[in-house]
Amino acid sequence: LGVGFPPDLVVSGSRDGTNAGGWYDRLRGPDLFLSSPITTAETSDSGVGLKSFGMDGDLLGTDSSNGRINFTSRTYINWFFRRAPGVFDEVCYTGNGGAQDIQHNLGVAPEFLVIKNRTDPDSLSPNWIVGTQFTASTYTLSNLNGQISYPGTVYDTNIAAQPTIATFQVNANPSTGRLNYAYVAYLFATLAGISKVGSYTGNGTSLNLNMGFSGNARFFLCKRTDSTGDWFVWDSVRGINGSSANDPHLSLNTTAAEVTTDSSVEPYTTGITVVQNSTTNINVTSATYIYLAFA
Repeated sequence: LGVGFPPDLVVSGSRDGTNAGGWYDRLRGPDLFLSSPITTAETSDSGVGLKSFGMDGDLLGTDSSNGRINFTSRTYINWFFRRAPGVFDEVCYTGNGGAQDIQHNLGVAPEFLVIKNRTDPDSLSPNWIVGTQFTASTYTLSNLNGQISYPGTVYDTNIAAQPTIATFQVNANPSTGRLNYAYVAYLFATLAGISKVGSYTGNGTSLNLNMGFSGNARFFLCKRTDSTGDWFVWDSVRGINGSSANDPHLSLNTTAAEVTTDSSVEPYTTGITVVQNSTTNINVTSATYIYLAFA
């Protein structure tokens, strides 16, 4: 698959369901697979899924055994990310069983941080931990593999201190820092004109989100924070269309097939417009939301 740059992370979703939310990355190796709808440790695709990362995309295998990324006659969407200062970084580390500073190369304090236990030798099935930072005094956490309200109740047991320009700190919890467990962390931040981590309060109808882009957002991940709700994903490849057309979306926390029968987002000149409907509820009056977007 040629994408025009050397990707470091691929998040793959089967559009007919079955295997949504598959995470592959260059640092862990191409055949090691994590799934955001579930809490289990990483597994190996034995070279039949994503075979290798290249300088222009990735090479897929036949994947006839599990259908995660290239099963015959199944349709997929892949989102590709490249490590870049101020936008995205990835870190692999081993827990030491206590408060631990993990160094990163993002170049700024991460605003959107995803951590997953890779090995889980005790079969505790730790959550995917997600933290979002919007002010110097606030860092809220939840999980990527469920619909739970956001913020969650795991702040004290997972993230020990505010992330900084150089480090983020974890505790001994199995989800983030248990002794001798292996972890992977994905770090995102806002870079003007390229990426945006943000939040908004719904108005019940339609709301324009100004992300500072020079055109419509091409990737939009959204989660309600004051109540349960999916981690919805829209993108310009499947279509972020006008009000008269539907906009397909997938949910990173489920294995459900993509939904193609609602129009919850619309193009906007500097970001995206969120539209309230009962299918997604991404613009309920007075409800609060977080999002990660790319231009």
